[in-house]
Formats: sequence, structure tokens, C-alpha cells
Amino acid sequence: MEPTVESFSILQWLTNNLGIITMLGIVVTAIVGVVSVFAIFRSPIVALRLQKEVEDYNEKRSRQMNIFKTLLGTRANPLALEHVQALNMIDIEFYEEKEIREAWNIYRDHLNSPSQNQDTSAQERWLERKTDLFTDLLYIMSKFFEYDFDKVILKKGAYSPIAHDFLNMEGALIRKGLVKVLNENKAIKIESVVITEKQERI
Repeated sequence: MEPTVESFSILQWLTNNLGIITMLGIVVTAIVGVVSVFAIFRSPIVALRLQKEVEDYNEKRSRQMNIFKTLLGTRANPLALEHVQALNMIDIEFYEEKEIREAWNIYRDHLNSPSQNQDTSAQERWLERKTDLFTDLLYIMSKFFEYDFDKVILKKGAYSPIAHDFLNMEGALIRKGLVKVLNENKAIKIESVVITEKQERI
């Protein structure tokens, strides 16, 4: 097959522009080299950034889980300091979880609006509503952590020894009595007991 005119034209152009082609090859090689060097130095930075993001995520997840565990573990004792602290950390630790924060806002609003009716049935309804709203909060949080908890378990599955109730009741009565004494400037009754020599021997 004989060479065509087009073949000669291409060869002639390549011959005439050999210097330019060579220069372009050098430029391309240089660019590839720069990109390679950049990638080599950039890769560890990217890897460190990804590692930092993973660590931050795991730490945040751990704090969120700690709040959930605290609320779950103290649900039979809502007056416990750690229980109150865990509730107050929901806004910051679950800032991006709208459903959880909404459930907490509803529950908090109820807590801050105690029943003004002194009727026993009204108080019981307020307490029942409080329990239901707190159960809803725990249930939504459990779904966030992919736990398959039943609302009945969350509401009634907590264990609290009867002795704890007695201790809390006695503590409340003692505090109430002390406040009454201090507020009304009442004297505390003190009895003096004389022990005889015979009693000492016994």
C-alpha cells in the first residue's frame, strides 16, 4: 500500500513541530509529577482528617449513649442528680436529632408546668402524663440507637427497692421538718436524761 498525501502531510507537520511536541511532553510529564507529589503529601492529611472525623463521631455517639443509659438506669428515680443532668444535656448532644429534641421539649414543658390543682385525681393525672411523656422520650431514643424496646418495658420495667422509697420519704419528711423549724423559728425539743449509778452498772 503506497503512502497517501495525507500521510506525508502528517509526517511533515510532526517533523516541523517536533520541538513543540517535545516541549508539550515535558510539560505534561512535569504536571503529572507535581500531581503525584501533591497526592503523596496530601494522602496522609486526608487520612488524618478522616480518622479525626471518625473519632469525633465515635466520641459523640458514646456521649449520646451515656445519656440514654443514664436516663434508662435512673428512670425509677427521676430526682437523682445524674438523671437531671442527663436530661439537660439532650439539647447539646442530640442537637441534630430533631425528633429526640422535640420529645424532650414536650416533656420539659410538662415538668415546668406542674398541676396547680390540689385534687388528688388531678395530681395523679399529671404524674401519669409525666410518665407517658418520659416513656415516649426513651422510646424515640431507643429507636435512634436501634434498640427494639417495647414501651411497656420502658415504662414499667424499672426495678426500685421498696427500701429506697422509704428512705426518700423519710428524707423528705426530715427536710420538711427542718424547713418548718427554720422558717417559723420554732425551738427544737431537747430532753435531758439523767443516768443513775445503778443504770450505769446495768
